[in-house]
Amino acid sequence: MSTSAERASLDALREAAGERGGPMERHGIRVFLIVERLASKEGATVDREVLLCASLLHDVGLYPRASEGGAYVTDGRHYAAGVLVSGRWSGDRLERCLDAIELHHELRPQWERGAEVELLRRADLVEVSAGLVRFGLRGGWLRGLFRAVPRAGFYPEIARLLGRALRERPATLPRIFVVAGA
Repeated sequence: MSTSAERASLDALREAAGERGGPMERHGIRVFLIVERLASKEGATVDREVLLCASLLHDVGLYPRASEGGAYVTDGRHYAAGVLVSGRWSGDRLERCLDAIELHHELRPQWERGAEVELLRRADLVEVSAGLVRFGLRGGWLRGLFRAVPRAGFYPEIARLLGRALRERPATLPRIFVVAGA
C-alpha cells in the first residue's frame, strides 16, 4: 500500500473485519489483481489507486461496523466515503471508487460509469465464481493467482456474513443486484 488512501482502505477493512490477512482481505487483493489483468487485456486506462481502494472495500458493508441496516453495497459505499473523504480526491475519482463499490453486483455492464466500475464488477464475478466466469482470462493464470493468494476460508466467511445479513436485513439482499438510481 503506497498511498495514504490505500493504507486507510486496508486499515478500515481490517478494523471492520477484526483481523489482518483474513479471507476478505485476501479476496480484495485477488479482485484487485484480476482487475489489473482485465484492464491490461482490455487495453483500458484505469486509476490504480481508485481500483485498489475499491477492491479492498467493496464488501465492507457486510460487516456490522460498516452496516447501516441497508443493502450492504450501499452501506459499503457510505463507509468507504467516510474513509476516503480525507484523501482529497477529486469528486470524479471519489465517485468512480464509490460507484465501483456500490455497483459491483450490478447485472448490467457499467462502462459508462468508468472502466474502474465495470472492471471491478467483472473481477468480483471471476473471483466469486472461482474462475468459472473468466471474461477471457486464462485458467492457468487464475489458478496461479489462487495459489499465490489463497482462497482458504473465503466461502465460509461469505456464508457467515451473508447469513447475518439475511437474518438482520433480509429485504435488502435483492437490492445488491440492482441499486436504485443506477
